Amino acid sequence: MSRPPSQPPLSYPLRCRPLLKPKIWGGRGLATVLGKELPPGEAVGESWEVADVPEGTSAIADGPLAGLSLREVMERVGDELLPGWGARQFPLLVKFIDAQEDISIQVHPDAEVCRRLFPAERCKNETWLIMHVEPGAAVLHGVHPGVTVDELCARIADGTVTRVMRRIDVRPGDVIHLPAGTLHAMLRGVMLLEVQEPSDSTFRVYDHDRVGLDGRPRELHIDQALESLHLNDRAPALVEPRREPREWGERELLIDFAPYRMERLTLRRSLVWRPDPDSPAVLVVVAGELEFEAGKIGGALRTGETAIVPPAARMTLTPRGQCQVVVAHPRRAGVPA
Repeated sequence: MSRPPSQPPLSYPLRCRPLLKPKIWGGRGLATVLGKELPPGEAVGESWEVADVPEGTSAIADGPLAGLSLREVMERVGDELLPGWGARQFPLLVKFIDAQEDISIQVHPDAEVCRRLFPAERCKNETWLIMHVEPGAAVLHGVHPGVTVDELCARIADGTVTRVMRRIDVRPGDVIHLPAGTLHAMLRGVMLLEVQEPSDSTFRVYDHDRVGLDGRPRELHIDQALESLHLNDRAPALVEPRREPREWGERELLIDFAPYRMERLTLRRSLVWRPDPDSPAVLVVVAGELEFEAGKIGGALRTGETAIVPPAARMTLTPRGQCQVVVAHPRRAGVPA
């Protein structure tokens, strides 16, 4: 549904109210590090900042659309957020993840596998920005060269699959890209920002022999994972950003491929900014604080806060001190990177 012609276009940022997800491997780090308000006594593992998927939806925190879920926003003004797309789902899922314990070893399916074998699932490419680490923190990304499917199956069966996976030590600011089909896991002590396609399709192969929040062993999906796995993909885990100095600070291109583009902006002075003319942007403050003005509407975002910026918006971003923001731009299907 479009806005009536008599009303002005959506030209101001939609500050997001996240959906919090309890996890058996979560904790309280999203409160201590990012200042999130967490339910008392719950181990929270994920904060879904921007979500419009069947498994849950985020909401709008303030302004004329305050209190509406992103699903409801898409139904009301989806054409203004995605002009000409013909889509009814917001095309990104953006979340913070806090791993207080090792996360399950898992893989996400790609589009071809979903089409051919799992039509009820959805493709999931994702990119991580490391926010905070404890000493010795690392992630697992793919397997060592020479590992065969037979060896991998044996390792899954006897609980030693992590021994044949690549361990990547990480520090704050690192960027890691995970194409669909990559066997992977976060290890304890890692907090990150994740930008991904709008999918929660996850196939687990090993979960450290633990039970879920319901007290039962969590389901594994070994056959589906093996069908989805890109065993011989040797793509580097760590992304080397492409840096460009600007008069207001620095722009870094983090990833640019068919589903989305990610940039990191280090702001030292004010910047007049707008998203792509035919695509919205998701703006996440990852360090410092930011003031914004969009016409007669102004506000502020601090570390850990997120806003959806419509294509019609034109904003002035002013850092309080030095500030870093990640900007994610979804790409319309069929539009090349």
